[in-house]
Amino acid sequence: MEGIVTALTTAIGTFATSAMGAISAIVPVALPIMGALVVVGIGIKAFRKFAK
Repeated sequence: MEGIVTALTTAIGTFATSAMGAISAIVPVALPIMGALVVVGIGIKAFRKFAK
């Protein structure tokens, strides 16, 4: 039973480390894209407001 607990603990720790690595690789790419989408959304709303 001790071996199973150790194996699960190691597997979960490895998964968490891999997930954090993936997140840290994705965030620098995703933030500018999300920022651009927000700016475009605000621009569309402003254009609709002024076009009336």
